Amino acid sequence: MFHVALKLAQEQQNYVAVTHIYDLLANLAYEQGEHEKAEKLFVSVMQRLLSTGTPKTDNKLIHISLKLANIYRIQKDTRKAEEGFKFCASNLQNNIEEGKYDDDTLLLWAMTLDWYARFLVDVNRLPEAFENFKRAYDLCVQINGVNNEEIVILLNDLGTICFVQNDLDNAISYLTQAVTIGNKLPDMEDFGSVLINLGTMYAKKGMMEEAKQLYQDAWKNAKEHNNAQVLKEASSCLDELKSSKTAQQ
Repeated sequence: MFHVALKLAQEQQNYVAVTHIYDLLANLAYEQGEHEKAEKLFVSVMQRLLSTGTPKTDNKLIHISLKLANIYRIQKDTRKAEEGFKFCASNLQNNIEEGKYDDDTLLLWAMTLDWYARFLVDVNRLPEAFENFKRAYDLCVQINGVNNEEIVILLNDLGTICFVQNDLDNAISYLTQAVTIGNKLPDMEDFGSVLINLGTMYAKKGMMEEAKQLYQDAWKNAKEHNNAQVLKEASSCLDELKSSKTAQQ
C-alpha cells in the first residue's frame, strides 16, 4: 500500500507527500526490526526535511535523530549512538530553557533521557544512567503524574541500578514505590517482573517470607496476563527459595 502511494506521489512530484511516505516506511521498518532499512529511510527523511527549511532543532527532526541513535545503540555503534542521544538531549534542553516547548516536547525529552540511560547501562556507566533515568522520571511525573506504567518502569530501572551498585536500601525503596503504583494498574502485562525484582531484593536481605509472597504475586500476575516468560521466572524463584530453605534445615 505504501509503495503504491509512494509511486503516485513521485509521479505527481509531490515532495511533501513523498517525504511523509518515506517517514511511514522508515517507522514501519524500525518497528519490524529492519534497522538498516530504517536507518537509510530516516536519513533520507531528515535530508528532505532539512532541504525544505525545517530547522534541526524541530521536534520532528529530533525524534528521527533519537530513533537513529537507538538504531546505532542496537548495532553497537557506541560513538554514533552517544553523539545522537547527546544531540537530541542538548537541543531539547535548549528549546525548553528558551521557553519553546509544549507537553509533546517534554515527553520527547523524557523519552530521550530514558533511551540515553539505557544506552549508558549497556556501556556500564551506571551513575550517569541513574541520573538520566531520574530526570526522565521527574519529567514524566510532571507531565502525567505517577499512576502510569512508564513511572513503574522507571522506578524499576532506578531500583535495579541501585541494586547493581550494592545500594540495597534505595533499591528496595524505588521498587516498593513501583509495586505500590503497579498494584493499581491491572492491565500492566510486565508487572510481574517488577514484583520478582522486589522479591529478589528481599531475598538478599534475608526476608524470605516477604520474597515468597512477591514471587507468588508475580506468578499470579503472569498467569493472568499469559506471560510465559515471567511465569517461568517466578516459578524458578519460588523453587530456588524452597531449595534454599530445605538446605538450611
